[in-house]
Amino acid sequence: MAEDEHVPAGRLRRLSRLAYLTARTAGDLLAAQARRKIAGADVSHDDLRKAGERILATLGELKGAALKLGQALAMDPDALPEEARSVVAKLLSQAPQRMDFAQVADLVQAELGRHPDQLFADFQREPMAAASLGQVHAARLGDGREVVVKVQYPGIEKALENDLANAAVLVRGFALTGQTLDGRPYYEELRASLLRELDYVQEAAQADAYRVAAQRYPELVVPSVIYERSSRRVLCLERIRGKPLLDFMDSDATAEERFRVARLLIFAIWGPFYAARLVHADPHPGNFFVLPGDKLGVLDFGSTKVLSERFAGVYRLFLDENAAGRAHPDVGPMLKKAGFRFLGDDEEEAFEFCQRIADIVQRPIQSETYDFGSEALFWEVKRAFRSDPRIGLTIKPPPEALLFYRSAAGVAQDLRLLKARGPVRAVLKEIQARGSAW
Repeated sequence: MAEDEHVPAGRLRRLSRLAYLTARTAGDLLAAQARRKIAGADVSHDDLRKAGERILATLGELKGAALKLGQALAMDPDALPEEARSVVAKLLSQAPQRMDFAQVADLVQAELGRHPDQLFADFQREPMAAASLGQVHAARLGDGREVVVKVQYPGIEKALENDLANAAVLVRGFALTGQTLDGRPYYEELRASLLRELDYVQEAAQADAYRVAAQRYPELVVPSVIYERSSRRVLCLERIRGKPLLDFMDSDATAEERFRVARLLIFAIWGPFYAARLVHADPHPGNFFVLPGDKLGVLDFGSTKVLSERFAGVYRLFLDENAAGRAHPDVGPMLKKAGFRFLGDDEEEAFEFCQRIADIVQRPIQSETYDFGSEALFWEVKRAFRSDPRIGLTIKPPPEALLFYRSAAGVAQDLRLLKARGPVRAVLKEIQARGSAW
């Protein structure tokens, strides 16, 4: 690895590390399971913890798209055993494979022209958190304001491009089989989204856009950007102090407290979408803080995007119907208006399939109170696709749907992990009542 890099960027090295991680972890868990079956017991907590720590160590070293995969696994209760998922989820926020301060100082000086000690009244040497593309340090400005400074990992741009190049080989290979497995438009959408996250100037502008979109929600606290201390690879934000959502999820909070936070999460994702077609496509629990006074701090705006009116208008109509306690009866034709393509010979059959999926995901609005912790909507959706993959593969959403579904699925997983139970439909009515700005 070059001296100016913190992340192993070689394309083959990164691919081989992921392949080794998969084989080693799967093999160890299968072996442990076999041993335990002989002994008449389940796989132990220690076995699962070791698997979780191995996942963390490898993804923490690779960072980039690999670490984003780890964050997704950690938040999907169906992707990993509970103990392994818990280890990965907690440790992902504890800055694995940290940059040393000398590297941080060199990068800040290269970007902003001066050493951190000259730019800030105080700059903590140890990072307070790690992200997939950079690590975060606490600092204080000369006027006393507390801030956080996100510093991008040296070498992360090349590493991310190599991860994407590895994925592109698979995408192009599948595309050769015909339209049904052609994922190139979705790959390009994901690639553009990930590469945007490398530009902190753009993320700063997206933070401001999210703040405007969320202006009717004073319950949401969006940190201000300190532009004079920010650049393409350094982002300085006002510090938000509160309880990390991950910690709140694992606390002994009451059902009432949990739903109060759930309401704010729903505001954070669906409020800006309803008002301005803007999606926050990275609703990982590490991006939210529970604040005093029934407020929620919202962070990380690199994956936000304003969707087209054609697409967002249809889903806004769905939200209106859901707020009234109704499931739209013609989901398939409406999705076609939103830009979906149906490649199969029987369009009506595809419409019926879409309606079946919609009936599952709209379950939270079918009664006054819904318990997200009581059932796995995702599992039922997966089962529906597995029961008839032929139809599922012929339904092609527009590329912009990728970030929309990442946002919607992410907040639903958050609500499930939060064990939120309460009047979801009433919250949608609140969003509807606060009106539209577009």
